[in-house]
Amino acid sequence: MTTKLIAALCVVIAFLVLGLTAYHYKLAARDAVTAMEAAKRSLATALEVNADNEKAMTAQANAQAKADRLAADLADEIDIANQSALAVARTLADLRMKNADVDSYLKAPVPGALRGLYADKPADPH
Repeated sequence: MTTKLIAALCVVIAFLVLGLTAYHYKLAARDAVTAMEAAKRSLATALEVNADNEKAMTAQANAQAKADRLAADLADEIDIANQSALAVARTLADLRMKNADVDSYLKAPVPGALRGLYADKPADPH
């Protein structure tokens, strides 16, 4: 009888070990599914952030290109203005050298009331 009891006890222990092993694998599978779902959510979030970053970088590149075009246009306008100012200065210098009346007129002092228009504060008109 003890042999049957020992055999029955071994069978029960074997089923317990088998049950515990199955329970362990069930818990591991549940944890793996939870980890997989978390990884999918993280991947979706990363893809959204990546798309937003790409949009921001594209917008920044477009803004930089526009700023570069504007800077180039401004440089061209400044160059044209400088060339015009040089041409006017050369013409005025030639006119002063060739015409004494123009030279004496330009050497005359500016009246105080008129000078006040160009000063930081208006001059006293008296």
